[in-house]
Formats: sequence, C-alpha cells, structure tokens
Amino acid sequence: MVFRPLRLEDRAWITACRDVNEHPFTALSFASLYSWRVNYGFTVTGDRDFFVIHSEHDGAYYCPCGSAEKCRAFIDALEGPAKLLYLTDTQARALEGRGWSVRHRADLSEYILSTAAQALRAGHVSKSFRDKCHHFKNRFVYSTHAIGPEDLPFLRASLRELRDNPRENAIGDFHVLSALIENYDALALRGLLLKCGQTDFAYILGYENTPDSFTVSIGKHSPGLPPETPVVMIHELALMLDGEYPLLNLEEDLGLEGLRRAKELQSPVAHLEVYEAVHAE
Repeated sequence: MVFRPLRLEDRAWITACRDVNEHPFTALSFASLYSWRVNYGFTVTGDRDFFVIHSEHDGAYYCPCGSAEKCRAFIDALEGPAKLLYLTDTQARALEGRGWSVRHRADLSEYILSTAAQALRAGHVSKSFRDKCHHFKNRFVYSTHAIGPEDLPFLRASLRELRDNPRENAIGDFHVLSALIENYDALALRGLLLKCGQTDFAYILGYENTPDSFTVSIGKHSPGLPPETPVVMIHELALMLDGEYPLLNLEEDLGLEGLRRAKELQSPVAHLEVYEAVHAE
C-alpha cells in the first residue's frame, strides 16, 4: 500500500474509521495527527473504511483503525522488523505468540483528569495546584472568554511573534500552533483566551477526543505572566467545560521528568496506558 501525506480533507474519513472505544488515544484523533504531521513525519494509507498512519519520527505504524478484517490483514502482511504503536493492552496481547514482542510505553500513556476537580468544584487536586490557582487570582486582575472568530487575528499575530522570535525548542510549538490556529474551524477546535492588562495574555487550545473527554492540546502565554500560568489556564478551561466533558486528556509526558511532574501536579484520575508491539523477524 502507498503512503502519502495527510491532508485536511482526510478529516471525515479518519474520524469515521476511528472507533473511540477501540482506539481511545488522542494521538489517533485527526486533530492530533494533522497538527503534529510535520514534527512526526506522518503519512497515511488505507481505503474507504480503514486507515494506517506511519510515523517517520517513531519509525512505526500506529494501530490500524477501521475494518477489523482489513486491520488484521495489514498487520499480518508486515514482514521483517516492524513496530506498532498506540495499542491497548488487549490489542497488544492479541499479537503475542505471533512473532511480536509487547511492552508498555509509559512515556506515551495519556493523563486523564477530572474536569470538576480541575475546576475546583468537586474531587481532589494537589495542594500545589490549588495554591497556584489562588495565588494567580490574588495577584492578577484578568478576564477570560471562549475563543471565537473575532479572536483568530490576535492568535495569528502571536503565532508570527513565535516565528519571528523563536526560543529554545519553540520550532515544534510553531508548527503545531500554526496547524491549529490556521485551521481552527476545520479541526473543530475550542479554546480559552485570558487577557491581563493591556499587553499580557494566555490561551489554551483543544478538541473533543471522545464524547466524554476533551483533549488539552497546547497553550501559550506572554512573558509578563508567571510560570504557573499553564496551570491556571487548565483550571479556567475546566471551569468552561465542566458539565459538558467530565474528563480532560492532557496527552503524554514523552518520558520527560519535568513534564511528568507537571502533569502529575494536576492529580490525574486515570491513565490511558499505551503499548507497542515489535516484530523481530
């Protein structure tokens, strides 16, 4: 089968083939695949009721989605060394004893939060999370609102700032933010914009991953706001979404200790555990 670059018009096809009960990982959602396609070198193949993603970055195929018969046929046709990523435990164990070795990928497993808890309305959060939110609110006078069409020019201007004044490791952020902001409506995104004074701002973007969960994809804040701003933005987003989505998905930590500690600070209620299978023949 021939792999080709992902296109925006693939959204309906990818979305229709992905059963979120079988493939719950936000990494397999179209918004994630499209926004990270440059960073990870994603290409796609398939037909009307089936697709497979290949990641140049991971050197792997992501778990095929769609027709169970076609997914099995694709996997069975793989020869020589091959790797499958974003498998559930059940999907991974089904491959054992068939030339595949399986391992857990804690670095790719996704953090699941209680929206009500992040909104500080019900449930447990760490004292540190609560203190950061209260300290920010006591220190700054700010307003927030759901991002609408009238805010997109502002977001595009911040994107140009990121492009023209790159910071360390910001080039990856630029590609992802560019895909999200320039295709905000087409990807069915939602977000929250915070404004503080005349110059300081922050925003956070995401999308529905399942009917019960909203993926928190990426955010940005101006240098005048403190390091705890991302925590506050998750809190404010939870206030906006509470009652609509019971769960927030913070995606993975990539095995980075600082990122892992930051996500554990949010007091996850569960993890979506990711497995990989490696074909050694």
